[in-house]
Amino acid sequence: MKKGLFTHSLNLISAQVSLAVSGVLFWFVAARMYSVENIGLGSVLISLLSLLIFISSLGIAPTFIRFLPQEEDRGRLLGTFFVFSISFLILVCLIFLTGINIFMPKLAILRIPFYSLLFFIFALSMQLFQVLDSVFIGLKLTHLVLLKSIIQHFLRIIFLFLMVFLGGFGIFASNCSSAIVAILLSAVYFFLKYTHLKFKLGVDFSILKKILPFSLVNFLNALSLSLPGMLFPLVIYSLFSEKEAGFFYIPWMIFVVYCSFIGSINSIFLMEASYGGNIRALCRKTLFYSLLLGLAGFLTFTLLGERILLVFKKDFSQNSLLILKILFSSIFFFIINQAYITLLNIKKHIFRVGLISLLMISGIIIFSLLFISGMKSQAIAYAWLISNFLTTVYILADLAVKKVRRADIF
Repeated sequence: MKKGLFTHSLNLISAQVSLAVSGVLFWFVAARMYSVENIGLGSVLISLLSLLIFISSLGIAPTFIRFLPQEEDRGRLLGTFFVFSISFLILVCLIFLTGINIFMPKLAILRIPFYSLLFFIFALSMQLFQVLDSVFIGLKLTHLVLLKSIIQHFLRIIFLFLMVFLGGFGIFASNCSSAIVAILLSAVYFFLKYTHLKFKLGVDFSILKKILPFSLVNFLNALSLSLPGMLFPLVIYSLFSEKEAGFFYIPWMIFVVYCSFIGSINSIFLMEASYGGNIRALCRKTLFYSLLLGLAGFLTFTLLGERILLVFKKDFSQNSLLILKILFSSIFFFIINQAYITLLNIKKHIFRVGLISLLMISGIIIFSLLFISGMKSQAIAYAWLISNFLTTVYILADLAVKKVRRADIF
């Protein structure tokens, strides 16, 4: 089962290529078949579901990947991870759906029992989809991540044609329904082929006590990465309109999909280091390939951004271009920040990871609040850029003051 960095990287990056290609096709088809308002509603529902899943995960996924190689009873850890993740999501969803009039009174569609039930089912399926990703990466079965991703990413495009009668909810349902099919097929393959791996369903509180301090810090880091895409479309929708939410979501989706390639490289860095890989060599490779991807993305989307957005709809090329350029202007700061956070996670410096994450979150929230009244959705892009820049400045200062061994980084 021992595979090299290149093989695992190729599998995970191929999964992100699948996400990128299918993502463009998915939103291209959606833009042709659904109205801008439908796209706005679909993006709001996707963001809302992502937020609920994120809250319920508490950052356990990267911690799980970090601890699994050293765990003697993997079945116990797998079972705890699975039961805790699903149980907490059920609680979060029930609280939200019963209090929909308080949390999001404008989202009337989820007050209809049929749609709220579907939303709940889709929430469980998407959580399970992400849990399986972490399980497969933690066990170094990255080929299963690729298989599952390809099934879900391209099947959702077919579902767009079948669910157009649902309007904006159809966009959301297409994404989730395809995940259910991918879960079933990949899970059957996994359990038939790897019969020696046994899940011990239940929650072992000794395991939770060990991993939760690390997971909560990773939760803060993940929040700093995901906050604009999960929370702010909901804020824009509540303050302005479905259309304005769509104008923000499309460029943010493009940026996040591209950055997921960089995230895959960092995941492999974490996984290989956890299995005893040479940290110095891995860090060099991580920075080199990440910066190479960053340069390619910056040049492509700043020079050709208008043409790329025209693929979706003329409205997006007119209203989303500046947001796209601002986001990709931050990519080099983003790369430095994430590589350093991954290094700190490997060394289990959880306090410093938490501090950096809090800096990012605070910056995004503060600058968004300062700018949003005059700039609308563009305010969030500027807040993201400024916060990443300030975080990079802090990291460079941290390296200088604390005299971190540069041999581990360079």
